[in-house]
Amino acid sequence: MYVISLLAQKGGSGKTTLAECLAVAATQDGKLAAILDMDPQGTARSWKQRRGADDPAVISVTMANLDEELVRARDAGADMVFIDTPARLSDWAMEAARVSDLVIVPSRATVKDLERVEASIKLATVYAIRPVFVVLTQVRPCGDRHVQAEQFITAKRFPVCPAQIGDRVSYQDSDVAGLTPLETEPAGKGADEMRRVYRFTRELLSQLQTKKANHEQAGEKSDRRAG
Repeated sequence: MYVISLLAQKGGSGKTTLAECLAVAATQDGKLAAILDMDPQGTARSWKQRRGADDPAVISVTMANLDEELVRARDAGADMVFIDTPARLSDWAMEAARVSDLVIVPSRATVKDLERVEASIKLATVYAIRPVFVVLTQVRPCGDRHVQAEQFITAKRFPVCPAQIGDRVSYQDSDVAGLTPLETEPAGKGADEMRRVYRFTRELLSQLQTKKANHEQAGEKSDRRAG
C-alpha cells in the first residue's frame, strides 16, 4: 500500500481537490483507493457525502488515530491512500508526512503561495528525507505567471510535476455532485491534466518500489556473504 500526503502551508492551494481527483484516478486505474481527511473543516468528507456510496472511501482522522486508520486501510486491501492535511496545523502535517511514501505540495502561482513552498517541503522532511514534488494549481489560461513560478521553484532545486492544474470551472461544476472532471468530462482538459499528475505520481512510486527491491536484494547478498 502506498501512502501519499497532500501538504501545503498555505490555504486555498487545492489540496483537497487534488486528493479527490487522484483518488478517483486511482480507482479508474483499477486500484482500491481511500482518502484520509485530516482537515478539521472536513471538506473531503462533505464531498463524499454529496458523492454517495461510490468509491473512493473518505475517512475523517486526527493525529491520534492516523496510524490506526492506516492499518485498517491496509487490512482492507487498499492500494493507495491519500491524506488531505490541514494548512495551518503543522504538527498534523508532519505526522501525515511521517507515514507517507510520497508528499505532494500543491501551490498556486502567486508570491504568497510560492513563499510557503519551502516551508511545506521542510515540514514534509522533518522526520526523514522522502520524495516530494510541487504541482502548480489553479493556473490561469493567460499570462506566463506559471512559467515564472516554475522557474522560481526549480531554482531552489525542488522537483516540479510536468503537469499543471488549470483554473477550470469543471472542478467547481463536478464538485456540486461530489464528482470530479474525470467523471463528468472524461475527455476534457481537466480530466487530462489530472491523469497526467496521477501518472507522474505512479511513476515516482514505481521508482521507489524498484529502489526498495534493489536495496533488499543487496542486503540479502550481504547477509549471505557474512554468513
